[in-house]
Amino acid sequence: MEYGFTDLVNVGELHELMDVFCRDYSISCTVLDSFNNTVLSLPDDQSVPCEGNNTIRCYTCGCLHYEKDNVNNETDIGQKTYHLYRCTHDLTHAMFQFVFEGRHIASIFIGPFLQEYDMGCKGVVCNVPVLKNSDIEMFISRTCKFLDLLVNAGKLNLKLRTYESLLVDYEKELSSSREKISSLDQMKKELISIFSHEMRTPLSIIKGYNELLYDGILGPVCNAQSEALDKSLININKLERIVDSLQYVGIDHSDTHIYDFLPLNLSDLVETTLVHSARSIKEKQLKLHTEFPDDMPVIRGDSKKLFHAFSYLLDNAIKFSPQGSTISISARHEDDRLYLSIRDNGVGIPEENISRIFEEFYQGDSSLTRKYSGMGLGLNICQRIINCHKGNIRVESRINQGSTFHIDLPLMNPESNVFFEAE
Repeated sequence: MEYGFTDLVNVGELHELMDVFCRDYSISCTVLDSFNNTVLSLPDDQSVPCEGNNTIRCYTCGCLHYEKDNVNNETDIGQKTYHLYRCTHDLTHAMFQFVFEGRHIASIFIGPFLQEYDMGCKGVVCNVPVLKNSDIEMFISRTCKFLDLLVNAGKLNLKLRTYESLLVDYEKELSSSREKISSLDQMKKELISIFSHEMRTPLSIIKGYNELLYDGILGPVCNAQSEALDKSLININKLERIVDSLQYVGIDHSDTHIYDFLPLNLSDLVETTLVHSARSIKEKQLKLHTEFPDDMPVIRGDSKKLFHAFSYLLDNAIKFSPQGSTISISARHEDDRLYLSIRDNGVGIPEENISRIFEEFYQGDSSLTRKYSGMGLGLNICQRIINCHKGNIRVESRINQGSTFHIDLPLMNPESNVFFEAE
């Protein structure tokens, strides 16, 4: 975009600058833009060019016309060229053009003045300064240097205002996008909530009838039927986990009002989790090794939420454990914390993936042909539940050597019935 002189230069600052220069040299100055509009005239309009480029109105001798062919001389100062015009009374005017980025954007006129070799005016008594060529060149050089600074500063200021305007537009677009995303997110949560609610009832009915069949309550079943029902119940449990996971997607876990904190024994909770996963453990012929102290202290937590968290960790261990391998679960307490570890001998986690395994929907292998199924929600939900219990979760893993998930939770203060605060 091409800017005009007055777009780039603060006229007030230019006035202050040129006023100082004009006083230093006791000379008049006029600045025109590229359309020959007067931008500045000092002092008091004493020297003002007319509309034509070749006409100068001298306040001493009136309006005199000069043709460019009659220019007395032309002098270069570095890359700056100035022209001297003389009138019939030997008064001189100088004019130079200011060029910025290859474009002529202003013309500066100074005068009238007498040159150093002039002895006076022909027929006119003038009160005008006498300037040497070096004075003229110094005036022009100083003016051009400061104009360069003003114009470059003006250009930067214009760019800044343009960027500020763009930023305002981007902020409006971003705000609109946020509103759309928020609306879509709310729709997603509502859809997930409806889906999980509608799935839960038929799943419960299907599971109930399968258990009745498996237990022989509806009639005797042969071994083949029993095995089929067993596999059916295993997959129904997996579907229940998926429905549970979807319910957690729309929950704000920072809101502790959704938690029902009560005293509970962690070993009982782990035992319940193992019973619930017994079919999956049996199917892969896995061995379980548990190690809990006899004096297991009480913690304060939401048994349903912690059951889900431990179920996700146990399901994870079962899924990645080789057939017939061992899963170890141990607990200990130290100071005001209870520590629980779940270890498998599975495939392990690549080191570059460890920092991301607790991210929502993250899967180490997201291809459609991946060996291990899953939605990438379990570990993220587990972490959020543990964090809301003022606990921590981390993992140690090596490729082909298995993984160990470590959880620590605050013990319940028996005197106040609340958590011990972690230091």
